Amino acid sequence: MHRVQIRRGMPLNLPRVAFDVDRVFCISLGERKDRRELFRQTVSRNISNPIEFFIAQRCDDPVRGCYESHQALAKMLLAEGWQRILVFEDDAKPYTLRATQVRWVNRFVRNNAFQALHLGYSMGRTWLTWFPFIARGEVVALHAYIISREGCQVLAGTPYSGTPVDVLFKQQIKQHCVFPMLFRQHAATQTGSDIQTVAINEDEWWEGNWRKHQRSLLKNIWRTVFRLRF
Repeated sequence: MHRVQIRRGMPLNLPRVAFDVDRVFCISLGERKDRRELFRQTVSRNISNPIEFFIAQRCDDPVRGCYESHQALAKMLLAEGWQRILVFEDDAKPYTLRATQVRWVNRFVRNNAFQALHLGYSMGRTWLTWFPFIARGEVVALHAYIISREGCQVLAGTPYSGTPVDVLFKQQIKQHCVFPMLFRQHAATQTGSDIQTVAINEDEWWEGNWRKHQRSLLKNIWRTVFRLRF
């Protein structure tokens, strides 16, 4: 497994919102100092939780490296006895973070059983639950999510087998999604995401993704009405 180290990122401006989690981490490759600085300016300044950078060394297999970084945080939660953590990747970019919506997110994670709650995602399928601002979904992308002990048990207990970690989430972990989503990804650069060959995160694509995540709720309204797979 590639080596990692943890550094703490300090918010630059006064915080606006806080998430009810035990720890907040941002996964970042060691050489991506520019991404960490951009993250401080765009994400850290908007939330009051201290954010710890989980620094990963580049792996010959970037899909494996990404998988094991997320898995290492899941194992850390279990070892430390935490209940839930918030995980970012260093290309996360916030939409408007509204205090009312975040308060409902915090009520959900405090009072409801869940495995993973995605704060940003690329669309598969979503449908609203009866809990304010919370949907169920089948989505990909792990640039911003809250994971519980139950979700970490699945991730920590599943050895890497060539499957990308976001696909593992979609196939094996029960997914809830914040609606409307709170985070997207910055547009890719030449030194951007390790998996940029399979992850299209350009501005135009994310605009289309936003429209899809609104339409999906209408297409699946029958699931909401009948409380299907909440």
